[in-house]
Amino acid sequence: MNLKNLLFLVGITILSTPLGMAATGTTNINGTVEDSELTGQLKFEDTQDGLKITGSIEKIGMGDHGFHIHEFGDCSDEGKAAGSHYNPDQKPHGHAMKDGTKKVHPGDLGNLSVGNDGKAKVDILLPGVTLSAGKYNVAGRAVIIHEKKDDFGQPTGNAGGRIGCGSILLTSK
Repeated sequence: MNLKNLLFLVGITILSTPLGMAATGTTNINGTVEDSELTGQLKFEDTQDGLKITGSIEKIGMGDHGFHIHEFGDCSDEGKAAGSHYNPDQKPHGHAMKDGTKKVHPGDLGNLSVGNDGKAKVDILLPGVTLSAGKYNVAGRAVIIHEKKDDFGQPTGNAGGRIGCGSILLTSK
């Protein structure tokens, strides 16, 4: 095959492959202390509008709990090894879905609302964030669930200790 034909085939292959194929990921959330029953699973999917996060958390105390993406995917030391909120541009704390990543850091997911049954459903879209491409990618980082409600105060939302943690891993659909 000559170079011209090879380049033609490569071009056709590139054009026929969906650009920016959607990456997918998952995290299994577990309690940060040995006797915790907290558990859950979240799924992540890149979309044209941002990162879609769905799933559920169970066996968690009723009320609101701060919910953030942190710098590192390490859940050891009761979740402290996950580092600070994911904040590559050193933006103030806020609510990324409402305020956008131009104003606040992309790790700010707001609060999980937990019902009397100890369960929380997650179904959010995080604009401007991806799993593995672009400036605000979160694969390899951790999701942290905090003991208290995030009040959106500075610098971290006053949400208290880390009661749940899970590393965000890429998956094959």
